[in-house]
Amino acid sequence: MKQKSERNLKFRDGKWYFDFSFRGKRYIRLGGSTKQSAKDAMVRLRVELLNKPESAGSYAIEAEDPYFADFAKDYIEMYAKGTAKKRSWRRDEFSLSRLKAFFGRRRLSQISLLLIEKYRLERNAQVSPSTVNNELACLKTLLRVAVDWNKLASFPLKKIKLEKVNNTRTRVLDPDEEVRLMEHAVGRLKPMIVLALNTGMRRGEILQLRREHVNFQSRIITIPVENSKSKKTRPVPMNEVTLDLIRKLAPASGFIFRKRSGESYEGVSAAFKTACQRALVKNCRFHDLRHTFATRFIQAGGDVVLLSKILGHSTIALTYNRYCHPSADAMLRAVENMVNKPAQHERQGERLPAYPSVSYSKRNN
Repeated sequence: MKQKSERNLKFRDGKWYFDFSFRGKRYIRLGGSTKQSAKDAMVRLRVELLNKPESAGSYAIEAEDPYFADFAKDYIEMYAKGTAKKRSWRRDEFSLSRLKAFFGRRRLSQISLLLIEKYRLERNAQVSPSTVNNELACLKTLLRVAVDWNKLASFPLKKIKLEKVNNTRTRVLDPDEEVRLMEHAVGRLKPMIVLALNTGMRRGEILQLRREHVNFQSRIITIPVENSKSKKTRPVPMNEVTLDLIRKLAPASGFIFRKRSGESYEGVSAAFKTACQRALVKNCRFHDLRHTFATRFIQAGGDVVLLSKILGHSTIALTYNRYCHPSADAMLRAVENMVNKPAQHERQGERLPAYPSVSYSKRNN
């Protein structure tokens, strides 16, 4: 049975530890094999600190307080790549390059909320709010890890507020843009675009796609847990276009998109940006190909529940609100169909008098 930690008490490796701060110092100690024994030990130490703080010094584990730039290296190697195995560690690495330019020469204990606000203001004048959020979120995680690793005594992490950002995008490629983009896509980028438009797979899922993930008989691509954003295995069906494409590309084993060394590519952002510029396709990211797939799926009569499963979303509402963007033409056709198709009572032989909107308006004036 999983033990539930609570404030000041943590369960690790079958033992209970207590952890609290007193007069600027942090105290961490093994409390025992049960939660109650840890509570009792914590109470005794607190009483001792209140009565004779100098005699309780043996319990104190003072934070090491390294420089920000030095700890940032440990954070990436030991936490982002190591303990957490973050799929977004490269984004953290990029965020830290900006954070180190501002905080790098300061010790962790010298970082204050005021200093963070100055950083926020400086970056808001340079980049988008979503980029600022990525950097602040990285900073919050780094400081939390520093506290957990006893590199920093404490920090009011909840007071670091993120920017309000509207993350909803409605960017969908139209057919002409797709043709132009395909004409200017070169090398590995062209089949990646085709795959994204026909499966809705994310960029990282495409880059990490291996021959072992493809079943030609069942026509299913399996996105493994380690490549999935939701940390769940996900099946993705292959249409004829996808099937033919992967059959031509797939090696006997290993990555579908690979370097000569057999390793996977790290990204396609630069190549995609160049192709968009040459094709005169504006304000488009690789992820918008996923939006395009989802929108076309719905417009072709696909079921939103099936789409949610293909995209790997936890709720249907997320799929509908974020990825299903009916075009103006589709909405116009829908209301025109109301005029062209007879209503239920007419199909049953009953006819009601027609009241055109113009005549109705005149009678009510």
